[in-house]
Amino acid sequence: MLMRTKSCLVLVAWVVGLCLSARAATYSGNGNSGFGGAIGQGSLSLTDDGTTVSGTVTRGAGPYNDILVLYVDSGPGGFANTLGFTDSGDGSRKAISGIDGGGNRSVLTMPSGFLPDYAIALGPASESFGGAWQLLNGASLPFVGSVNLIPTGNASSSSYTFSFDVTQIGLSPNSAQSFRLLGTYISNTGFRSDEALAGNVTGTQGYNPFVGTADASYTIVPEPSTGLLFGLAAFGAVFGRRRRN
Repeated sequence: MLMRTKSCLVLVAWVVGLCLSARAATYSGNGNSGFGGAIGQGSLSLTDDGTTVSGTVTRGAGPYNDILVLYVDSGPGGFANTLGFTDSGDGSRKAISGIDGGGNRSVLTMPSGFLPDYAIALGPASESFGGAWQLLNGASLPFVGSVNLIPTGNASSSSYTFSFDVTQIGLSPNSAQSFRLLGTYISNTGFRSDEALAGNVTGTQGYNPFVGTADASYTIVPEPSTGLLFGLAAFGAVFGRRRRN
């Protein structure tokens, strides 16, 4: 009887831990190395606790000199391409818009069905900053907030971390909602590389049109009580079966 009780307690601990654990996903770069391979040959890992999404960019072969722009589709509406973005207020905004502030532009057309509402720009060396912006046609992209990029001022770190609240991309905490993302590696003057993470793009490197050919998805951890009730129900079924035996 004591042995059975111990086994049940272990099972309870396992179920509770499983229900309260963070979700995690890892995405690989597209393998390209037009800007040296820092992003195309790197990877992105995302995890969350229901409220905060934490990311790690693991650098590939080359230095991380430019900006990884993660376009995020988290709700209805959104944009099929970057043609209407003209904000050149700083390097991050130029990267999101795909422009140099003058006449040069690289328009990114999104994959079919992917309509981003937000963009996260991670520029540890060129901008020493990472932030989130809401997407809006015109010359003013609304700034949402910092995404706590670490380290900055360094192009050769093996990895870079960032984090943001799910409300910064229009989602509710503990919601089990999903968002889609596409990452493109681009300079702070809108000169686009062939490197992508997550998802993929195709085009001729430079101030040329690009097309997104794939995106990725991520799901926020559900409300703990929902997962816990499910887990305890599963435990009850197992425990009841053991008692009958």
